[in-house]
Amino acid sequence: MSDSKEAISRSGAVAANPAPAAEAGARVLEMGGNAMDAASAASMACCMLQPHSTGVGGYVCCAVVLEGKTGRVWSVDANSIAPAAAHERMYEILPKRPNGDSHNENEYECRVKDDANIYGPLSVGPPGMMAGMGIVWERWGKLEWRDIVQPSLDLISDGIAYDTTAGAIKSLEQEIRRFPATAEHLMPNGNLPKPDDIWHRRDMDKTLERVAEAGWRDFYDGEIGHKIADSIQEAGGILTRDDMANFEPRVTAPYCVSFRDAEVYGPILTNGCISSLQILNMLDCLEPILEDSPAYWHRYAEVLKLAWRDRLQYLGDPAFVEVPYERLLSKEYAAGRVESLKQFPESIDQRMPPNPVEGSHGTLHVSTADIEGNVVSITISQGGSFGSCFTVPGTGVILGHGMFRLDPRPGRANSVGPGKRPLNNTAAMLVRQPSRDTAIGLPGGRKIISVMPRAVELLVERKFSGRRAAEAPRMHSEASEPIQITESAGDDTIAALKEMGHEMKPMERIAGAMNCAEILREERIIRAGGTGCAAGASG
Repeated sequence: MSDSKEAISRSGAVAANPAPAAEAGARVLEMGGNAMDAASAASMACCMLQPHSTGVGGYVCCAVVLEGKTGRVWSVDANSIAPAAAHERMYEILPKRPNGDSHNENEYECRVKDDANIYGPLSVGPPGMMAGMGIVWERWGKLEWRDIVQPSLDLISDGIAYDTTAGAIKSLEQEIRRFPATAEHLMPNGNLPKPDDIWHRRDMDKTLERVAEAGWRDFYDGEIGHKIADSIQEAGGILTRDDMANFEPRVTAPYCVSFRDAEVYGPILTNGCISSLQILNMLDCLEPILEDSPAYWHRYAEVLKLAWRDRLQYLGDPAFVEVPYERLLSKEYAAGRVESLKQFPESIDQRMPPNPVEGSHGTLHVSTADIEGNVVSITISQGGSFGSCFTVPGTGVILGHGMFRLDPRPGRANSVGPGKRPLNNTAAMLVRQPSRDTAIGLPGGRKIISVMPRAVELLVERKFSGRRAAEAPRMHSEASEPIQITESAGDDTIAALKEMGHEMKPMERIAGAMNCAEILREERIIRAGGTGCAAGASG
């Protein structure tokens, strides 16, 4: 059984968007593939269909994988790293303007000359996306690698509608036209496309054929990897062939916390899930509030502030800075953090000035599950829309801007350094409960960190389905107010929060489409759903 938002299957299902990506994953399941095959195939299809959000040259792919035959859970980290020649003073820092709202000013309270850390060759490190998809298939997949690539080749063979990509091109037209190969790829006739126009992704078919034949590692140490490094060097960047060849995704134990009767898993740093897990730890130290009352939302906002202060103060690449991640994930630390909330439950913490507005983001999420007990939660990203806006000539590959996720200012936990992994906001999660296992995640930049714990709370405490949790009202706050809340929370609730003293900012939506895939063990069915699209394998 399926509709555009939910699919139920006896063999396997996929939640992803755009819809053809979910369908591509479902077809791979029907071919005899497992949840890992489907996750890689659906993710690659996303790269074809929505390149402003993610791409085969995207900077990060992170995942949590439940291996059905062993019950073991894994973290997959394919985050970009800074090239070996990177250093913390490689960008020219300019002061923030009064009321400035550029990406750097919002994110780092400064400007960078020519936005060199956002657009162009100096914003690029080795792209993690292909490695993440490749290693998920390589470690756990059942099908041949060509079977994973072929659905994407099929999608682009006759051309695809520009759809939402047209609007993204229009919004970044000035930057796109700075890079001839990018303009040629996205606007072949030199004009802005319309959503219904058919797009033939020039050179992408050749790249996919090469990857299908030579394997995913060719993207790093073979013909494609050489093209990527050489084009960046020729354009004045610092990425080298050695940087590409030396890049390896990491497959390790994940982070894990308990929440009520569940175990919740997320990818390791420098992925963002640690902060969402910390929020769950703090909520676990408090008595549940089983309704969306003003008291519930007030407390949630205050917990978000605590987690965000820790995030902004402590987090970076543990290989370069001391990050107390074990303490941050401990129940003892969580209990100490929320003690003031227990003592003064109605107080509002307003110690910090208002936080900046976040810029655009380019991210998607895929969740898959199969009847063998395999579950995958995978988040894939370009960074900002179209990432670096730099396309490798002759390949159709638009590269993400992993370097933008490092702080351009020297002397900070997340500052630029050779071989350093940038801190990102992805928070793919896997929730294990007595009756079900659920993969869940969404795009949304910094808002991901705030929205994900709320969704897990609804899954565990209120026994919501993945789709129902995805459709529920959302809240986002960082270290200070205003508090963003979706209008669906209700006028009365928002008015009550204002009456309590909160500075509220009602929003039509917060973050992007949440996608979930669940194994319901007693019923022996797979259910996929959310606010994106879902497709199930027949049988």
